[in-house]
Amino acid sequence: MNYCKANILDLFSIEQMEKDCFSSEAFDRRLIKNLLVSPKSIAIKAITPSGKIIGNIIGSIRKERGRLLGRMLSLCVLEKYRKKGIATHLVQLLEEEFHSRGVETIRLEVSTRNETARRFYKRHGYQITTPVLDNYYRDGSDAFVMCKNL
Repeated sequence: MNYCKANILDLFSIEQMEKDCFSSEAFDRRLIKNLLVSPKSIAIKAITPSGKIIGNIIGSIRKERGRLLGRMLSLCVLEKYRKKGIATHLVQLLEEEFHSRGVETIRLEVSTRNETARRFYKRHGYQITTPVLDNYYRDGSDAFVMCKNL
C-alpha cells in the first residue's frame, strides 16, 4: 500500500469513494474540488500498487481563538480493504501533517448511530467533548463531536 497527497486529478475517484462509503452524506464534487485545491486543506490517499485509490482522508485547518484547529472532514476506505490498518495509517498521516502545520487540536463529528467509528476514534485518542449535535446529518440523525489534542 502506498500513501501520498491527493490532488485535483483524484477528484472523480474520491467523489466515487464518498458515494460508496457514505451514500446520503457523501461530499459532492464541488466540495471535494474545493477541498483538494485549498491551501487550508489536506487530502491523503491510499493506493494499491496498480494505482487504484482505495482510501482517503480529508482535513482542514482554521484559526479559532488564536489557535490552529484541525478538522477531520472525511475518512473513507473501500469495504473490501477495511480492517487492514489503512484507516489507522491515514489518520496518523493526517495527524502528522496537522502537527507539522502547528495544529494543536483536531476535531471531528461522528454519528451517534455509528458505534464502530466511535470505537475506532476512541482507540486513536479522540474523546467525546461536547453535547450531541441534534439533527446534524441529512437523515436527521445526531452527531457527537470528538477531539484530540496533539
